[in-house]
Amino acid sequence: MTLKIAFAAVLKAMRAGKGLTQRNLAEVSSRTYVSKLERAQSSPTLEMITALSGPLRLNPLTLVAVTLCAESGQSVGDLLLRTQEELANLAQEGVLKKLMISTGDKSPMPRPSIQPSSNRSVPNSQQVEFCFAD
Repeated sequence: MTLKIAFAAVLKAMRAGKGLTQRNLAEVSSRTYVSKLERAQSSPTLEMITALSGPLRLNPLTLVAVTLCAESGQSVGDLLLRTQEELANLAQEGVLKKLMISTGDKSPMPRPSIQPSSNRSVPNSQQVEFCFAD
């Protein structure tokens, strides 16, 4: 299974599991685009994954993690364990500190001065496509 097909299946299952219609997700995108995503005819941008997670009441990382597990057959527990190990290594290497990202071990570190957008939707011309290889 490709990542594009896995994301399509996960999005459709999450939407149906929450009792939502494609029209409900159209609050953050068009129903046509949601349909294309669910039929694996389009790849979502990172911004779109984040926007879709809102109505689904999920963390965007959950959508990505479940997609990776569906694509690879890896268990969620194994994926989370590997992710924790990689984050611990990044913290040990000082990468997270350079990005001013707290590991939760100490008092919160100051955040980079990036102005949050009041609207999570970004015009298509500024979006970066999160491409899944076929």
